[in-house]
Amino acid sequence: MTTPAVVAPIVEGHGEVNAVRELVTRIAAEFCGTWADVAQPFRLDSGKMRKPEELAKAIRFQAARVQGPGGVLVLRDGDDNDITCPVELARQLAPAHGLVPVPVEIVIAKHEYEAWFLAAAESLRSHPAVKDDAVAPDRPEARRGAKSQLEGMMQESYKETLHQAKFSAVMDLRAAAEGSRSFRRMVHAVELLLGQV
Repeated sequence: MTTPAVVAPIVEGHGEVNAVRELVTRIAAEFCGTWADVAQPFRLDSGKMRKPEELAKAIRFQAARVQGPGGVLVLRDGDDNDITCPVELARQLAPAHGLVPVPVEIVIAKHEYEAWFLAAAESLRSHPAVKDDAVAPDRPEARRGAKSQLEGMMQESYKETLHQAKFSAVMDLRAAAEGSRSFRRMVHAVELLLGQV
């Protein structure tokens, strides 16, 4: 029996700790037809995430959890004012060559993780907190404020720690990929770490 690949995430927010596990497991099953062993996510707040030495420490810590196939997944919001291009931001965050012996994939959600929910808004209607007429905007990643847009589709206040993992469990991943370029990048990153590409 082959050892499942381990994906060891690094995230910014408290809500993302549980949400990323749900999301990576679902992407592995639905896009790769396989199981991913998702290690305990390492939460690195946004201030530390922006310090190369702190991020490098977190990457080394998570890399130690990957003893076979797999690698480290760094997931953060692309809400910086100084760098508006997710690709450029990911390039800047990439660890120094040889820092760890496992692959590291950087994913920048443009502008926020919640933009992925907007891209798949219709599928969130199955959750009782979301209104029955929720509809994905034409360009879910076009502007900041995804959380407030999402809250406008809800019957209650949006709370990352309460809703992020639950929405990640019910969202239509293919709709999110169709409507969000940064979500397609997330899918590709998981595929790479699982050796599916």
